[in-house]
Amino acid sequence: MSPTPPPSGPPSGAPSDTLKAVAAGRGKLVGTAVQAGFLSDPPYNAVAGREFNYLTAEYQMKWNVIEPSRGVRDFGPGDAIAGFAASQGMRVKGHTFLWHGATPSWVNALPADELRVAVEQHIRAVADHYRGRIHAWDVVNEAIADGGGSALRDTVFRQKLGDRYIADAFRAARAADPSALLFYNDYGGEGSGVKADRIYALLQELLANGVPIDGVGLQMHIAAGSRPSDGAIAANMRRLAALGLIVHISEMDVRINDTAGSEQMRLEAQRTTYQDVVRVCMLEPRCEAVTFWGFTDAHTWLSGDRPLLFDARYQPKPAYDGVLEALRGR
Repeated sequence: MSPTPPPSGPPSGAPSDTLKAVAAGRGKLVGTAVQAGFLSDPPYNAVAGREFNYLTAEYQMKWNVIEPSRGVRDFGPGDAIAGFAASQGMRVKGHTFLWHGATPSWVNALPADELRVAVEQHIRAVADHYRGRIHAWDVVNEAIADGGGSALRDTVFRQKLGDRYIADAFRAARAADPSALLFYNDYGGEGSGVKADRIYALLQELLANGVPIDGVGLQMHIAAGSRPSDGAIAANMRRLAALGLIVHISEMDVRINDTAGSEQMRLEAQRTTYQDVVRVCMLEPRCEAVTFWGFTDAHTWLSGDRPLLFDARYQPKPAYDGVLEALRGR
């Protein structure tokens, strides 16, 4: 599938200098991960609605949240995110059908034949519930191993279903929702290196076997003082695009606690990192979206660091200005 272009500009009367307005003018999506419980907080709600045109459910569309007990599904928190997005004219990325880190405990105890059925039922039920409201799904998340040995992580899915579980998940997702884009999502393979090569090889093989994959998410959890070079990120995006894939920067944040220098120097290093990486996406035609893994330091999975665009009081940091400049092509 080809990416569907976002709106060409902000609605009449909307601010023209927000992240989403500038991104839309350049044909890109700019997104954030959100949590349903925070949407009732007025400043959180206001900033999310003002600045972004693409939302990812940080937790509330994962299997262990939707179906903690077998056969009993709760879509309420995910529905709150989808409803907020609809009210703001945003697109939604569903995250994620299969991830070893969000598997209900009852799943781990299933024998192989029951696990296969449970996976298919889960994908079908969730995709059917959100059909027509999801721009893209992260179908399989973080299936590539980090170290030596096997290329694939030794998850419960691989142990009981074999390597084919990835292809089967994508085929089930396409059957369940033919209109949504289907993504593989992972970390640590944004530039060059063993893991980037493993991700590329996996996707190349799956596509060669006719598996319906539309895109790849490069998470981009990085530190200001240690990250892939712009050239390496661009080269990786281009080889993935050459496979016919859409590319997303899917979970970006930039840590600064270990960056040398004064606080102002750290914040400027963070700004530069954000600006440089987002600029790479802006220059690559098949890079459709940049999503940040949250937007305020008040709510981040990196407790104790300050990795996001807004501080804990919802004030924009230098990083925000860096992203805005990158979206403008600077």
